[in-house]
Amino acid sequence: MKRSILILNIFTAGGGDHALGQKIKDIARSTQAEGALITVNAKTRHINMQGKEVFSPGKKLDYDDPVIIVTPYSLLSPDVLSTVLADFFYQLDIITCNTVILIDEMDVTRGAASSDRDYKAALLSLCFENIIVQSLGFAKKSMGYLPMPEQEVINIQKSAKQEIIKLLDGYNLSMPANCSLYLAYLSSDTVTTCAQIFIINSLIEDSGLLNNSAYVLVCREKGSIERLLKNLKGSLSGSIYNDLFSECHYSTMQDENIFQCHGFSRGTGKKKVHIVITQTIPGTTFKNLTSISKTGMMSGDQSLSDYLSLKKRLPYYDKQTWKDPLIKGLKTRARELGGEELLNKFKSMVAGRKAFTGSLSFKLLAPDDAPTLALKSSLHAFNKEIYARKADGKIREILMKYL
Repeated sequence: MKRSILILNIFTAGGGDHALGQKIKDIARSTQAEGALITVNAKTRHINMQGKEVFSPGKKLDYDDPVIIVTPYSLLSPDVLSTVLADFFYQLDIITCNTVILIDEMDVTRGAASSDRDYKAALLSLCFENIIVQSLGFAKKSMGYLPMPEQEVINIQKSAKQEIIKLLDGYNLSMPANCSLYLAYLSSDTVTTCAQIFIINSLIEDSGLLNNSAYVLVCREKGSIERLLKNLKGSLSGSIYNDLFSECHYSTMQDENIFQCHGFSRGTGKKKVHIVITQTIPGTTFKNLTSISKTGMMSGDQSLSDYLSLKKRLPYYDKQTWKDPLIKGLKTRARELGGEELLNKFKSMVAGRKAFTGSLSFKLLAPDDAPTLALKSSLHAFNKEIYARKADGKIREILMKYL
């Protein structure tokens, strides 16, 4: 009989921590072993279980020598993680456990004394025979990303367009056939810079397209909508980039789901642009919008992974300070595949603050910047390689080895 799998899903305030736990649970279920997903609050030095979800119902959960998975583990320091696991074993009366698998979110900045070696050393006192430490992400030693289930991708791609048409009908709105949709999820404190990079660079990138453009910006930071609206109006009015549009209209959607128009800026270009800013969109709607979008900007792990699953290419990225290693790994591979030209292209798709210094990092394209055939080819190869770096199969292989 296979051993049970106990997943300790460490979380703080972000929904991405819970989403990671659910994806690991789905991989664990595919092994046919019984198990449980246990959510653990990361804000204390001792075990603080918030919920328990048993999977593979009908099978008895065996606490004798289970396989333990901790994800994302770097939310706890090595010594705190050791204490939390010891408390966990005591509360569940687990006498024997020789295997722990640590799986972290995509490449993150670590503090001092928080290397993989430090975590292994801290857990040796619990007498584990097998301590496996892995991270998601795109650094050379990282496993890649966790994709959406294949059937979910198929279902979304089949129904997304009709679902969005129905949604717009509910507001007495419609999207013309000659209008491209651009979707951004902005979660950092640099929403203005990230929105500017996304809007301006994507307009330059698609300047050869004659159709109009609609931008939907989802700003998670509370109270950021009015500030972003004001800043965008200021930056797009009378700037060197106003030849990218003839008119740029601005709207917001508040929690009561009422659209409000906020005027427009005139430009000297040929296409009309409409920017809609909101704080939240239901998850299913967001995935449908991602599926039909021309280009997107994402933030964190979950939206990045979903975008890769649905679009098979990297989006623009709103980078938090702790995601420097993730971007460094992608930059390294971009330079290897396409030299400075591809590296500069990738740099134009990322905006945010640097770790430690907090300084802003971004790259605005020149108004006449156009990709060469060589750049298009290397960018295609880059996206193809990143899309293929799926981690679910690797995690399942590790689990099957120790069950």
